[in-house]
Amino acid sequence: MSEERYERGWRRLRELAGDQGERAIEGVRDISPDLARYVVEFGYGDVYSRPGLEDRSRQLVAIGALAALGGAEAQLEYHVGIALNVGVPPEEIVEAIVHLAPFVGFPRALNAARSVRRVLASRGLAS
Repeated sequence: MSEERYERGWRRLRELAGDQGERAIEGVRDISPDLARYVVEFGYGDVYSRPGLEDRSRQLVAIGALAALGGAEAQLEYHVGIALNVGVPPEEIVEAIVHLAPFVGFPRALNAARSVRRVLASRGLAS
């Protein structure tokens, strides 16, 4: 079961994040092979493989949660990238961050906006 779960997760990770996802897992695998496996098996093999939400909705939820959490800018930028990959327009990602401000506060919303800007700039979608 575990190997099937891992393979399902790896396929899902590649589908969503491509080479960026592979690099993220390889970077974790260097320090903790078990943690890398858990991310693939549980995160992508179980959670991201569930029915019930479209990929774009999953990414907007992930962006909101990571922005609210704070201190997870690298993960936020990774998921902003996936959101773009699955067709969420940049304007919608920005609007999701604006919508967070009354709930999580301006400092977290501003930090998230900076993360979104970095990803958009890296893809030539913002200056």
